[in-house]
Amino acid sequence: MKKPVSNIATAMTQKLIHLLQQLEDAEYKKMSNAGKKQFDKIWKLLGQPTNAELKKIKNKNGINK
Repeated sequence: MKKPVSNIATAMTQKLIHLLQQLEDAEYKKMSNAGKKQFDKIWKLLGQPTNAELKKIKNKNGINK
């Protein structure tokens, strides 16, 4: 069976990604490990980098947030 792939070019998917990013930014420090793992699964499903992957990219590029 072929794995479904999200079309991140659609406006609805872009809005979903934006809202999820806002939620994760606001709540990440307060989230349980289980909640963080669920976000990682959502990002992978959407073909986006996880929070840990983004931190590595930012550190590599000298960007601190």
